[in-house]
Amino acid sequence: QNARAVTPKVDLVLRPGDVQPEGGMANRRDRVVVTTSLKERIDALRQCLFEEARTADEQVETDFEDMVVMVRRGAHIVDDTLEVMGDWTPGRWKQGVLVHFDGELGIDCGALTREWAKLLCQQVLRPGRGLFRRTAKGNRVVLLADQESELAHGESTEGIYTFVGRFIAFCLWRGIRIDALLTPFLLRLVMDPNARATPEDLHEVDPKLHSNLMMMLTCDKEMIEDAFCQSFCIDTEFLGVRSTFDLCPGGSSIPVTGENVASFVDLYVQHVLYAFSAKALRAFLTGFHTLIPPNKLPDFTPTELEAVLCGQPSISEEDVEELRQASHCSLDEDGRPHAQVLWFWHLMKTLDEDLRSQVLQFVTGNERPPL
Repeated sequence: QNARAVTPKVDLVLRPGDVQPEGGMANRRDRVVVTTSLKERIDALRQCLFEEARTADEQVETDFEDMVVMVRRGAHIVDDTLEVMGDWTPGRWKQGVLVHFDGELGIDCGALTREWAKLLCQQVLRPGRGLFRRTAKGNRVVLLADQESELAHGESTEGIYTFVGRFIAFCLWRGIRIDALLTPFLLRLVMDPNARATPEDLHEVDPKLHSNLMMMLTCDKEMIEDAFCQSFCIDTEFLGVRSTFDLCPGGSSIPVTGENVASFVDLYVQHVLYAFSAKALRAFLTGFHTLIPPNKLPDFTPTELEAVLCGQPSISEEDVEELRQASHCSLDEDGRPHAQVLWFWHLMKTLDEDLRSQVLQFVTGNERPPL
């Protein structure tokens, strides 16, 4: 399409790489209050999924060797996993996974699967992998635009996103906590595929672009057309090539005015957060929903669903105390815990969060406490 004759006076051009994650406290999530109701809903969801898997018509016959997934650590873990599991059916996923790390001794009783899931998640969601990027606010996961991911993965792109969707649903179902901080909009799509994006969702992904759009919404309506010189189209820049896309039929010839600016902002947000990644989103959601259909999730809020998937963001002294109460140790001749055991729990309470996470990872295979 032809570029517009008048250059807009606010920068609304989408450029890959413009958004960079912030560090420090921007990545910190609030702890979720764990109520009896939330625990009951989580248990009910998992029991329902296990029962449906047990009684499903689609049963896959496998022997022990077929169930073992052999992987190498590091970047190879993605290719190794896709080679074995890339063509698994939903029925096969529901039977579970047994993981073996190449060149290492160990029998997977659950901990190796959790470690595999953690390492795989880190590699799949890594920005350099060509599938996702991180948001500026909160370091959350965003799917790349279709043209970016297809450049990296070609015809296999949608199949990989379908696999990632199933992998994340599998972790949610099996209680494997992973570092998959999805955006609120993506969480809502998981719960309702017909959900629409909002300007607040854009603020999570690109605060600068959100600020420029809000400037248009709050401007004097009589001044909008002359002040911004914007039409119903969106500019993108990829590999040095600038392209223009209409937000509606004939959009490049429809000026943004005080009467239609709200419609312009809504269409703009839908294109940025959904339309430009539509194929990837559909593949991801298809994969997720083949294991956990959206009708299984209406009782959860996006915040609760995120906490079930990722665990609590920090390890409190209350979490340490719950771990102590759930632990078993040998007693001395007088029936009391050995001094070394008491020393250990005293030390646990003095450790910072990073060291507590390392201890929890070593003991349970997860670095975050469950809900």
